[in-house]
Parts: sequence; structure tokens; C-alpha cells
Amino acid sequence: MTTTGTGTDRWRWVADPDPHWDADRERVFASVPEGVFPTAPGRPGERLAADWWRVEDGDRVLAYGWLDDVWGDAEILLAVEAGARGTGVGAFTLTRLEEEAAERGLNYVVNVVRDTHPERDAVTAWFLAHGFRADDEGRLRKRVAVRSGDTGQRQAGRPGAGPPAPPDEARQARYTAERDRAAARPHADDPPATGGDLGPGREESGGYVDPEHHRY
Repeated sequence: MTTTGTGTDRWRWVADPDPHWDADRERVFASVPEGVFPTAPGRPGERLAADWWRVEDGDRVLAYGWLDDVWGDAEILLAVEAGARGTGVGAFTLTRLEEEAAERGLNYVVNVVRDTHPERDAVTAWFLAHGFRADDEGRLRKRVAVRSGDTGQRQAGRPGAGPPAPPDEARQARYTAERDRAAARPHADDPPATGGDLGPGREESGGYVDPEHHRY
């Protein structure tokens, strides 16, 4: 469970590992205007696809977030109870969904505001204000934030997050030994001891790399 970062510690972000259509979902989704979502409400007890979370205020469920991995992106939906709209619960839900996508190493979060949505322009503007951009197909997309220093690394077998792993001791020892051998190796074209500029490919004299033994 995660507490909000939007100025209150009342809200909790709770994962639902085995989502089914229940009374709380019925209540929240019944308050959403017709035409917002593409399918009709589910039957009591019906198992639901993809990943679900709920936002709780004490014992009451205020909102739901939904995420589905799609080819490296996350399609997301959120539903907020009518009485909780305008309180920041929607922004809280959206932020938590973005964090879930980042934890999976995904690239974008994606939402589609349907043409049948009765407040399509206002909802689109809300997403745009939260960093989303419309693509050529009318989808709203936002790049998932990458933590500083984590780009291109992996976490739990997924690309995206995690600090870079340093080389192990054996690799460091081999590199150090090879570097020292290269620095000590004599060369027929060594410059006079009195000085002079080093020519191209002579960086090993400064203790870096021997071009004869490290060709790429």
C-alpha cells in the first residue's frame, strides 16, 4: 500500500491480486457517465482481466486504477467515484499507475478518451495538463519517468530500472594486470627520454591501453 504524495495521508493505494466484479466496483462505476468506458459493467463475481488497484479512504473505496501491458507500454484506465472528483484522487490514481508502469520498466502509459465521452474535451485537457501528448492515432501517451542513473539497466529481469552493476573483483584484477603489462612493454619507436610529443596510438605510455593488444 502506498500513501499519497498530494498533501494528504488519508488515501491508500491497494493492489488487487485477484480482481472480481463486486459491490464496490458496481458503486464506483455506476457513478461514471455512460459512454466513458467501452464495455458494460460486469456480472457479480466475474473475474476481471489485467491488473487492478483501488484507492481507499479508510474503509471506503474512492477510485480504481487499471493497467494492461501492451508491447512495452501500459494501457491505463481510471475510475473515480462521483463524490470524490475534484479532490485530487484522480491525479493520485494516475501518479500511482505511472509508478507501477515504471516499476515494470515500461516505456509509455497510454489512455484513449472515447468519442462518446460526455466530457471528452475536458478530460483530454486534464491528461494533457498531466504531461500526456496526443499521437497521430488520437491516443494520449506519456513517457514513463526514469530514475536518475537507471537508464538502460535492469531490475528483476526487466529493462528500465536498477543501478548499474560494477565489475566483479576478478574482472578488475585482469584489467589492472593487463594495463600494467601494456604500460611496461617496450616499443621500438619509443620517444627519446628527453621528451617529445607522443604519436597516435601511444596512449598506453600513459597507462591506458596497448593498441596492439586491444583492437576493436
